Amino acid sequence: MRALTLCGCVVLTGVLAALPSRIERATIVTPAMSQGASTSDSVDARTRAALLTARDAIWRAWFANDTASLARLLPRSTTAGEQRGWQNRDEILADARRAAESGQKLVGIRFDNTRIYANGDVAVLFSDYSLDVSRNGKRTSMGGNASEVFVRVNGAWVNPFWYLGPH
Repeated sequence: MRALTLCGCVVLTGVLAALPSRIERATIVTPAMSQGASTSDSVDARTRAALLTARDAIWRAWFANDTASLARLLPRSTTAGEQRGWQNRDEILADARRAAESGQKLVGIRFDNTRIYANGDVAVLFSDYSLDVSRNGKRTSMGGNASEVFVRVNGAWVNPFWYLGPH
């Protein structure tokens, strides 16, 4: 597995290996590297709305332990990271199940300062997120920075990679 820098983030190229071959060959560049890449100011409204809808669906499906939606939105190759380490798709789904079994519920989620960099069937979203969850009547707030990679497969945006970091 090789690493490359994508919009200032290190991305493991093997993350996309299990996706269809047309996605593997997608050109991934930063806006500084190519005039062909689109920033959030130049991503068309339909693409922006589709990406934000897909992101919202994934977060809400995780908190609801909606395995059918997660199976559709997270390819087998999905890798996620945060300060505690890295997880594959099976570990992500197991965490969603444990959170639901613990009684944890999503109260609200908000994304601020979302920047989108797109090139063809690949888009990278950077944002600040904050969320409120409740468990056993106790409400907790948390947040940080999110770096999320989306690829368009058969017309739908799926999320094979993300990293959540502190503010």
